[in-house]
Amino acid sequence: MDVNKKILWLSDFDLSQAPGGAQRSDKILIDAGILLGFKILKVNHETFSSIKNIHDFDVVISTNVYALNIKYPSLIDDLYKHKCHIRLEHDSNAYLSQDKRVKLFSNCAKTIFLSDFHFEFFKELYGEIFNNVEIIYDPIDTNCFKDFGNPREDKILYAGYMHPEKGTSEFFEYALANPDKKFVIAGFTDQRVYHFMAHAVPNIEYLGLKSYEEMPDIYNKYAQMFYKPVCREPFCRSAAEAICCGVQLIGDPRHIGCLHEAQKVGIDKFREKCNSAASDFWRSIL
Repeated sequence: MDVNKKILWLSDFDLSQAPGGAQRSDKILIDAGILLGFKILKVNHETFSSIKNIHDFDVVISTNVYALNIKYPSLIDDLYKHKCHIRLEHDSNAYLSQDKRVKLFSNCAKTIFLSDFHFEFFKELYGEIFNNVEIIYDPIDTNCFKDFGNPREDKILYAGYMHPEKGTSEFFEYALANPDKKFVIAGFTDQRVYHFMAHAVPNIEYLGLKSYEEMPDIYNKYAQMFYKPVCREPFCRSAAEAICCGVQLIGDPRHIGCLHEAQKVGIDKFREKCNSAASDFWRSIL
């Protein structure tokens, strides 16, 4: 791997701006690349204006570009023309027109999807527009996210971002329909009704947003986690972290990429591939 290459990493937000799974994965990958000796400049939709020309960089890696595309409409054309554009797809990419989507993907030096399920539903939705595809999981340190073997409380966990597409409404409906069960939320939201419900439903304990470092202990404290997204989840960090910690998921596994992978390869191989994902990423693209 040529560590002398100049690398530009494009993403809408940093982890400090949006504490979501995509931002967490970006930071883990960037930190791993820096440890390997790569020169990486990370910019978001607020700092991209400091870049005079993306073609001054040997490699451009793009992830979520919804806000960047709105503020800089010519960006997708520039990525299409770049000599080495790496596309790391985190979500469903529904925010782009098909014309722009074709340009974003069709001339990539490498296209990374998070699961076979992720890649398959992209082909179903958008056609055969993808080149040089590789499947690499979200990176998870399974030395931290593992089953501690501790006794677990008889409560059902909800973890992560509370949003309609994440099945949060279904979670509250489930909690209200089961007043004899106890629930815990370790998460956050910008939806005022969810914030109210988290405090108001009597059989829910609302822990609020917990630090990333606290989450292995949280997952190991409870036997079950409710997660029933209404959209197709390419991978889902929180679900993957939970199953690595020995948590049983309550919900429909058909729409969650990490569950497809764990079922396909087995939990031990799944954990191994999560743990090696950061090094696999850099080995794959350069």
